[in-house]
Amino acid sequence: MPRKTTGPRSARVSAKKERLLPTPAPLLNRADVRTILYELANRLAPADLTALLETESQLRDRAAHLQAEDLSVLGEQLSVALDCLRDHADGACPQIPYYTISLLAAAVSYFADELDVIPDFLPRVGHLDDAVVMAMAYELGRDGLRRYCAWKGRDAHTLLGGAAPASS
Repeated sequence: MPRKTTGPRSARVSAKKERLLPTPAPLLNRADVRTILYELANRLAPADLTALLETESQLRDRAAHLQAEDLSVLGEQLSVALDCLRDHADGACPQIPYYTISLLAAAVSYFADELDVIPDFLPRVGHLDDAVVMAMAYELGRDGLRRYCAWKGRDAHTLLGGAAPASS
């Protein structure tokens, strides 16, 4: 019959076993998120943007719900992205690069899909992938978003953070 051990030696053996276990790979890494975003952006056509903006009120309702779920940055980024896309579609803000518009459209499209990498119906984790994809769109489209925020008189710092521009 094996001897049951307790005390400091047992704790050391347990800690040593934990260190030997491989660290699980993340569900999404930066390269995966960038690929998702670029693939979506490359497939979107102007008619897709029009169709996406037809669901604008539902997307804004979902963004408002995120404020209550402690995902306020995603909610604010989604709101600004929808504003920018609407202004672009209306021809009100022509100085924003198409690159930024396509990234934002891809991120909003990803958010609109409730059955993405992490399905949105999962409590507490369902929108984490949406937040990561939106953050990547903001990082890659930083220069155009700065222009848009300056044009709108919005503070870009809270949306973009203080990080240096991303390198491709």
